[in-house]
This record gives sequence, structure tokens and C-alpha cells, in this order.
Amino acid sequence: MERFHLVAQTLVRRQLHDLKKRLEHEGIRLGLDLAVGVHPDGYDPWSRQTLFGDGMSVGAPPDRGFPSGQDWGFSPVLPEASRREGHRYVAAFIAHQAGLAGVLRVDHIMAWTRLYWIPHGFGLHEGTYVSYPAEELFAVLTLESNRNRCEVVGENLGTVPPEINEALPRHRIWGMYVAQFQAADDPKVAPPTAADVALVNTHDTPTFAGWLAGTDIAERVRYGLLAEQAAPSVRKERSRATRRLSRRLARTVEEPRALLAELLEWLGRSDSPLPGTRSSERAIW
Repeated sequence: MERFHLVAQTLVRRQLHDLKKRLEHEGIRLGLDLAVGVHPDGYDPWSRQTLFGDGMSVGAPPDRGFPSGQDWGFSPVLPEASRREGHRYVAAFIAHQAGLAGVLRVDHIMAWTRLYWIPHGFGLHEGTYVSYPAEELFAVLTLESNRNRCEVVGENLGTVPPEINEALPRHRIWGMYVAQFQAADDPKVAPPTAADVALVNTHDTPTFAGWLAGTDIAERVRYGLLAEQAAPSVRKERSRATRRLSRRLARTVEEPRALLAELLEWLGRSDSPLPGTRSSERAIW
């Protein structure tokens, strides 16, 4: 079939539109994801070759979660090229998703301020951060989400510049609270705030049972994402995190079902927005 990709995209679009209508009838909003990049062999880089950085990949530097670093395998948008065209491409891909979504999750929203570029042929630790015009990009995101009456959640996880967490409430964008990460980073396991979407885990993390058992650590060693000699230290950190959560919820790690049930109850009791109050009086967004 000629132009099969157009037929497939049209069918997917229609199905999502029908799904959105059915969900709205039930009082439920459709949640969609805004990816941080596109496949280097896809239509966008091919049709906008002057907009993408050739010979570069986007990823993340080594950190505690991924000691080897990450290469996500797609080319970055060139910030100055985007600015010269008035961020038209950025507006288009936001509108494409926001037009169907009731809630849009922006993957790696730190990309609005900077992206970690890795030249092809170099190690993951040899990349560098490249700055992006954050206020301009946040303005485009705010405008398109408002036009489409779509709420926005920003994935502010990992290495987060301070200006991101300052910008999110200013633009009425929800942040993300992930219980697994909070237990790993915070000895007291503070609860989520009214400015957060509260989650047990994400699509990038193991299931709750897998997290308790540490099955993901073995998988990372198996696929060369974690050095064998580093695994005992990572397992010790995981054990510390699970004990913290266990103490916070007064449930033992040996009761995973009860621990998960209590965690969901605890997250559900956390603060939520109170329309009609000001942010100076109470956290709203």
C-alpha cells in the first residue's frame, strides 16, 4: 500500500478521538505523552533537516540511577534554528498531542532549559549540556495547552535544574512525585504536595513488587547497564529505601500487597489543589 504510514496515522488519530469522546462521557480525561524526541530515521528529521543536529545524540550523563549514562538515540533540535522559525515545529508537535489529550505529560521537561548532547563516537560521559530558550518554550507550551484546554504534567525527575521547579507552578504545570524515588532520596519520605501528580512508579521503573525484590538491579547487570562490582552497593541502597518506606507506612517489606495498599492510601490522603485560594495562602498548583 502506498503511503501506508499516512493510513496508519489517520486510523490511530480517529481511534484516539473516539476514545477521548467515550472517556469524556464517563467524566474521564485522556492522558497522553509528549516524547522528548523523535526517531532519527523518522519523518520529522527527514522533512526538517536544518532543524536537527546531525552527528549528535541526546541522553543523560552518568548518575546514581544510571552510572554508565544514557543514550536515547535521537538527534536534538537546534535551539537557534527553532528560534529562527518562531518555534513553529515545537508548537505543532505540542498541539498535535494536546488536541486529543485532557492531560499531557511532557517527558523530560528539563529539555525546555537544556539537553545533554553526545557526539557520535564519544563516550556517554563525554557529552555536554546545551542551553535552550526556556521562557520562549514554556510560553509556547502554555499557549498551546490553553488553546486546547489541556492540563500539563512535567516529568521533573532525575537531574533537575532549579529553574525548572521554579517555572512549573508559575506556568501552572504539575510536577511528578514518584514514591520509589522519594524513598531512595529522602530519609523521611516526605509526602507529595498539592503541586504534584503522585505515583508509585513510572514506565521507566520496575513494578512495586519488582522494586521491593530488586529484580531490576539484576536486569541492569545482565544487560551491561550496571557493573557487577557496583551491584552490591546499589542493592544496599535499595534495601535502605524499602526500609524507609516500610517505616513510613508501618508495614513490613515481607507484606508487599499490604505495603502497596497502604502506600496508595497514603498517596491518596496527600494535599490536593483548593480552587479559590491564592498560592500565597495555600499551595494550589
